[in-house]
Amino acid sequence: MTNDHKAGLTLIEVMLATVILAVGLTTLISATTRCLAVARKAKEYETARRLIGQVDLEIPPDFEDLEEDVETGNFSSPFQDYAWRREIVEHETEDFQLFTVKTEVSWSNKGKNSHESVETYIYKPTYVRGGSGGR
Repeated sequence: MTNDHKAGLTLIEVMLATVILAVGLTTLISATTRCLAVARKAKEYETARRLIGQVDLEIPPDFEDLEEDVETGNFSSPFQDYAWRREIVEHETEDFQLFTVKTEVSWSNKGKNSHESVETYIYKPTYVRGGSGGR
């Protein structure tokens, strides 16, 4: 009696290992691509936040004489793809002045427009000078 049992892998075992490896590599490449896209998006939003701070620092609104207004502008290199817009809106009431100052930075990446904005509320009480009374 001879035992013809040869050591080695069959064709089915090799094909199955190849399929498992291909699925694993495809999943890994897909996850890496998504992670890089998220990191790029986070970098764009962080840049927009820094540029909003730059606008507020370099071109601050006049808080003493605040009035409704819209301002726009662009950034120089290397941020030429970004633009800014500031809108000041007054909310009228009888007792005080309330303003909303919205600063927005927008940009376009591969045809997709994005923006980041910060809203600040400014409260200015209305003081009545003089008044009546015998104090």
